[in-house]
Amino acid sequence: MKNKRYANAEEILPAELLEQIKEHFPGTMLYIPRERTSNCQTPNLIISLAKSGASTAEIARIAGVTTRRVNQVISKKRRKTWEWIE
Repeated sequence: MKNKRYANAEEILPAELLEQIKEHFPGTMLYIPRERTSNCQTPNLIISLAKSGASTAEIARIAGVTTRRVNQVISKKRRKTWEWIE
């Protein structure tokens, strides 16, 4: 199952909040970033999940990063320690 990237604000926000948002941003798209773990913790989380056998897609979803970033972190770890992570 693929995660939805967008949601209808009318379906998820209270009416009062939606009206306030419309006042400040009429007719525009509004990007709301999701919370993430701090950057110093993310590589450690990625490595520990990779060592536990999680897939790249699972790691990306849990860590809140792209699969490309997961592969970058794992590759960097391999280059530094010559350690193979399955």
